[in-house]
Amino acid sequence: MRKGFCYSCAVLLSAATLGTTGCRDNDQPTAAPATRAPAAGATPAAPPLVEQRLGTTNFYLSLPPGFALKATNAADFLVYYFAPADTTVRADFTGGLYLGNQPQGDEPDSAAGCRTRRAAVTLLGHPATFSIQRCATGYALSSVFDSHSGRSWDGQANAFGEAKSAAGLRQLLTIFATLRRQPQPAR
Repeated sequence: MRKGFCYSCAVLLSAATLGTTGCRDNDQPTAAPATRAPAAGATPAAPPLVEQRLGTTNFYLSLPPGFALKATNAADFLVYYFAPADTTVRADFTGGLYLGNQPQGDEPDSAAGCRTRRAAVTLLGHPATFSIQRCATGYALSSVFDSHSGRSWDGQANAFGEAKSAAGLRQLLTIFATLRRQPQPAR
């Protein structure tokens, strides 16, 4: 599966309108997956996302119906996690967004068989890089970037998540592509 993974990553990211501009290890198959006819019994399209405000911040993120945000507030940072509101539902993916000044990001998993790829994307209208790690148990992704908030306490952000499948990874990337900041009104 190694050959073509980076190209698949780029297709996933561009399909999620993240503005993919590059990816390391560009092994490309001769035909792009997007040009192939859908397979019989293909999964139906995901339901439309619902925009939610991240607490009292001026940041918004769109989530699938049935997903909820859970906030962790501290004096100098905020973390918003998203997962199904019904805790008995097992999701194919979960994720979150850290707002603060010292995001840690995810350290690459050194477990045997894990592969990490980096993909250049656009978040909040600015260049950013997602680290996408593929292991036997699924995918993990993380991107540390400037929040462009204009405030001193939350100058950085970390978008992070885990997915059990490529479909879950696509959904996670689609969610992060919806991240937007509403400008504060002038006083």
